[in-house]
Amino acid sequence: MKRYLFAIALCLSAAICVAQPPRGGGHHPHHDRHDHHPQPVVYCATPEQVAMTQQVMTDMSFDDKKLEVAKLAVCLAPFCARDLAQLASVFSFDESRLAFLQFAYPYCSDPEHYPFLRDVFSFSSNYDKLMQSIHP
Repeated sequence: MKRYLFAIALCLSAAICVAQPPRGGGHHPHHDRHDHHPQPVVYCATPEQVAMTQQVMTDMSFDDKKLEVAKLAVCLAPFCARDLAQLASVFSFDESRLAFLQFAYPYCSDPEHYPFLRDVFSFSSNYDKLMQSIHP
């Protein structure tokens, strides 16, 4: 378990340097001089990071261990809602999916897409609980 957590921490922490928004006065590719309403830039983990996290989670036998790995991952890298949906699909039970997605919400790089996570759950009541917990 420790070997897996170390590997995932090492890989995802590398993403922190790469995924940070640009600083300072340099030109940003999404900001045009004539654009008065620049589009927000969403930083997400790479597909490789998502796949590696998913693989580590899949190698765990129980949801509580998968949850530990998933929580560590979202603390270390900027996951998008679609990535969180992929990770949530690894859990065996809706209860674990709900706990994970509730935890991950403040870390999500595009939380406005959380309403699209309905298909992650086996029961719509768990989706309703998620929405109520993030938008009381």
